[in-house]
Amino acid sequence: MTKFKCLFWFLTWTSLICFCTSQDSIGSIIQRLDQFQEEMLANKVDMIRLDKKVVNGIDVAKTSLRAELMENIQQEVRKAMANFLQGDSLQDMIKRQIVSEAQHLKQSYQQMEKQLRHVSKSFRDFQNKTTMFQESLLKEEGVLNQENSSNVCVREKHSLEIELEKADATIANLQADIKRITALKETCQSQMSKMTTNVIASSSTPATPNVTSTSRTSVSTTTPRPQEEKGRILLSLLGSYTQHQFRQLNLHSNSLTVYPYHTMTDVTSLAYIAKTNKLLIGLGNPGKIVSSTLDTSHVTVLKQPVRAIGMAVDEDRDAVFIATYSPRYSISRMSTQGENFTAISYIIYGSNPMQLTLDTTRRRIYWCDSHKLYTVTYDGQGMTTLASGSQVHGVTLDQTAGVLYYSVQRKLMKMTVSNNMATELTTLNAVPYNLALYRGTVFYSGYYPTSVGAVEVTNNTVAYTLQSVGVKGYDIYCMCLIP
Repeated sequence: MTKFKCLFWFLTWTSLICFCTSQDSIGSIIQRLDQFQEEMLANKVDMIRLDKKVVNGIDVAKTSLRAELMENIQQEVRKAMANFLQGDSLQDMIKRQIVSEAQHLKQSYQQMEKQLRHVSKSFRDFQNKTTMFQESLLKEEGVLNQENSSNVCVREKHSLEIELEKADATIANLQADIKRITALKETCQSQMSKMTTNVIASSSTPATPNVTSTSRTSVSTTTPRPQEEKGRILLSLLGSYTQHQFRQLNLHSNSLTVYPYHTMTDVTSLAYIAKTNKLLIGLGNPGKIVSSTLDTSHVTVLKQPVRAIGMAVDEDRDAVFIATYSPRYSISRMSTQGENFTAISYIIYGSNPMQLTLDTTRRRIYWCDSHKLYTVTYDGQGMTTLASGSQVHGVTLDQTAGVLYYSVQRKLMKMTVSNNMATELTTLNAVPYNLALYRGTVFYSGYYPTSVGAVEVTNNTVAYTLQSVGVKGYDIYCMCLIP
């Protein structure tokens, strides 16, 4: 038993000794690892320093090599220049070139001087010959004597005065005849109006005519117009390629006939010049504006290339104002002969300009662009937005009353020009595209559905469709009023 206890203690002490020994070896290993890590950090720092030294050495070598290369290049250039100049300096070479150019200029000047002397001599010879020719003519006519020439002038003046007196007398007689003819015409018109009224009153029935807010069979259901009124509206399908597309709406009889004088296609706008009895027609393809005497087929090209979708004429100022959508969206101006075409105002924002009308007294332009109603002066100043909405296409002006009529969707609007106050007049049966004012009635061409209608804005605001026009489909008509 004693032996076993001794063995137990011996093994215990042995294990303790081994454990302590192992603890000491682990500590030394950890210490060595720390030292090895510090040495690695030191080596890394040394490598970074060495890398910087190598980079600096390379930069220095590059700089020295670059300087040496530049020096070699300069030496080679000097040698080449010396061989090229062959002993002469660059300054001498430039001087020789300047002297050569100066000699060339001097020679050219001398040649020009010789030519000038020759031309001067020829001109003097021509003057001498002209003077001799004039003197010979004067001698032949015998008017060298100043007294004789003055007598001739006095005789001519006296004869002209006699002719002027005769012309004045003739003009006075013509004016008196015109007054008598005008008075006679007014008397005849009054008698014809009374006779027409009596005939209609005697043949009328007591039944009330059927007039609705959307249709009317004839304009004759309103106040009858005298027979001498021959106002009409020309219509044309907008952008159509169908020939014989022009129609003529006769306002005195509410009848629609084919306008036979033009067969052109792709019409975009119409306008009329009363003083010259000319019709202006805008074409889309090819884009141009042509002129034609009314009721004839011959046309004259005024301006191209330009595509006009609206036109209005100020005859007193010989000006045609045009809403163009090619080559640029703009409001432009030209003479009635197509001269001096210039853009007054470019349209940067919004849609392309459409129908326009003029206030010739205030020298202002009113136009629509499908979304807004604008105004601007003749010279493109003071552009102002007057109204906005959807489908703002048509506009016309009663200049005497100072009232502007325009459309917003299917609504016919009225605006006073003096204060820009707008009110709604009535709702139409279609979306107006063009408007035209004639004797207190606003005529319109509309679409969705296609129709031609009218609104009597002086007596009432009942809209009616001109049924006899008989337009069909979904085409759009451009309009031109011919008083």
